[in-house]
Amino acid sequence: MASQIYAIANIGNKKLFVGETSRLSRLWPPLLAQLNSGKYPDTELQAVWNREGEKRHFSFHLLEDLIDDSDIIGIDINSF
Repeated sequence: MASQIYAIANIGNKKLFVGETSRLSRLWPPLLAQLNSGKYPDTELQAVWNREGEKRHFSFHLLEDLIDDSDIIGIDINSF
């Protein structure tokens, strides 16, 4: 099975946390459970998730979403 690139976008500061998985449909529930329980391995993302609490504004995307719609993150992804 081919790998898929995904991103968790923090809408507040337009920062992306990017990952790769070959089982995206199975990734989301455990990923959210880890974040909600404070056990996500990326300490920076976990800290932001914890700090923003109920006010958090995150969205979840596939790479294709980001390439096709730069408004998601407010920048032209092809400009890098």
